[in-house]
Amino acid sequence: MSDLLEKRKNQYVPEAHFRQRLLEKLYAPQYRFVTVEVGMPQGHKSIKVREGCFHLGQKGCDALNLADNPNANVKMHPLAFQSRLLQAGPAFMDTIYHITCRDKNLIALQTEILGAAALNIAAILAVTGDAVKKGPEPAKSVFEGNSLKLLEIVRSLRQGKLMSGEELDQPVDMLVGVAYNPNAADINNETEKLLRKIEAGADFAETQPVHSKDAFDRCVEALAKYNIPQEKFPVIFGLMPVMSRKNGEFLNKYFSGIHVPEEVLKEFDGVESKAAREKIAYEQSLELAMHFSKDGTNNYYIICPFTRYELVGKIVEYVKFGYSHVSFQSESMLRQDMSRQVETPERVKPYLGQSGK
Repeated sequence: MSDLLEKRKNQYVPEAHFRQRLLEKLYAPQYRFVTVEVGMPQGHKSIKVREGCFHLGQKGCDALNLADNPNANVKMHPLAFQSRLLQAGPAFMDTIYHITCRDKNLIALQTEILGAAALNIAAILAVTGDAVKKGPEPAKSVFEGNSLKLLEIVRSLRQGKLMSGEELDQPVDMLVGVAYNPNAADINNETEKLLRKIEAGADFAETQPVHSKDAFDRCVEALAKYNIPQEKFPVIFGLMPVMSRKNGEFLNKYFSGIHVPEEVLKEFDGVESKAAREKIAYEQSLELAMHFSKDGTNNYYIICPFTRYELVGKIVEYVKFGYSHVSFQSESMLRQDMSRQVETPERVKPYLGQSGK
């Protein structure tokens, strides 16, 4: 497997500068790559979400993940949102577009990938998709294929051909990522699925949110067991701040592939104020991020809960630059001064080799 990964890494070099930029960031051994998933607008107006995206970019976010109707809830189309982002000004972040098989047949899937390429999407995340029954709409599923079928489609488009064999005027050169679930009951089976996706042409993987060190550790062990090193196939580990016990219990009940342990939820018991709950969410996220980095992981996929752009911006700053925001009451923003020593939450200090005093 390592020979296959090395061969593909050396052979596949995207032509477009934004795809090349994303590829180089993912494979750079010391680069801290941070991508944030933002929820698409509920209606057809996008200004608030766009403002949130620009805020995240100013804090150091490298890329945006644009999800495709997660849990079968209707939102603005991600490609329409990407168009609005491009209209708003020069792009300073790459975009990773989630595309699912749930709602689209073979024709629609190919059309969407071509449209994504036209809108300067750096990469797509090829996923099978949540079942229609998870959402409120009286709709029918399509599922003409799964994530492996999507990888087959991308491979054909990269070769300059539609699935029918018809020639394109220019090959599609975007990167393609896949999902990897560190919370799977059988992590070996999940990792074997990842191997099949790699063989089918995947360039990187993104995980469902990790909410425990144990889940991360067994994931790293499985990747090592199956000889999938980060330097040859980047796995971007997911972080999603839990905002309250109710929020965590909702995620456990309704979102497949997510498991928030009881010890995470217990920290919110008896905590009444929003600011105090947000501080717990922030510190829990930093503690996990520091645990990730101790194992040499430099790629972070942060899922923004609700519209908490300020909170996630603070997490991005810390992961990216080492900034810590311990006061959540102040409206003042820290200047991005890399030479300044910043204060770190007590619970995170052991991961940085600090005494905590």
